[in-house]
Amino acid sequence: MNPNLERADNFLPRIDDGRYTPNAVDRRLVTLTAPASGAAEQYRSLYYRLERMRERRPMGVVAITSALPGEGKTMTAVNLALTSARANPERRILLVDADLRCSQVAATLGIRGRPGLAELVAGDCEPDEALRRFLATQLVVLPAGGAPEDPAALLGSAQTKRFLEAMRSNFEEIYLDLPPALPFADASILGCLADGVVLVVRASVTSHQRVLQTIDLLAGAPLVGCVLNAAEPTSTQYLSVPTG
Repeated sequence: MNPNLERADNFLPRIDDGRYTPNAVDRRLVTLTAPASGAAEQYRSLYYRLERMRERRPMGVVAITSALPGEGKTMTAVNLALTSARANPERRILLVDADLRCSQVAATLGIRGRPGLAELVAGDCEPDEALRRFLATQLVVLPAGGAPEDPAALLGSAQTKRFLEAMRSNFEEIYLDLPPALPFADASILGCLADGVVLVVRASVTSHQRVLQTIDLLAGAPLVGCVLNAAEPTSTQYLSVPTG
């Protein structure tokens, strides 16, 4: 494990060159591209719900996952981290792409994807090569990096646990974009290391059975709730899932 991780915040270069435009990032990052929209307001509502939870319990590390691919977990994770960074410019906030199987955070933000988490945990790069401050905020982004041969083994390693503990001492909020839970073991591995897990559910796509299967699979992880994604604003459809 790289000892410099203990002082990671001293090595962070900026990726904001003063020429930022919304076109540089995915248009679905509504907290940047359409901050006055109803969708952006929903991310703010989600963020402040988590803030109220933080008043009652420690929740520095929040992991976001879904049952299956394509449900919107990455957009939720990135928009949530950006919402926090804009609401709390004094806080140190880290967004980690922990989906080593199908990473999307770097492409979504328009930044380079390597080196990243895989190389940093393996000791193949220095923190200043992998961690980058995003825009004029305290948000720091750690892309996934290259695809390791055995992602589950890497994420379940002692090095990953030490990495996360080191990041806890450097950042007040950490958001982990996990792989989908049903196809891979990764989400249950890292979910148990988080303080809270948010399950993203796509309206009219994810079946109730799949949601319950995912909750069972995440047993032992601190599941704090579900986000209903892509629901029509006028829809009366609600999904009630027990998380206890």
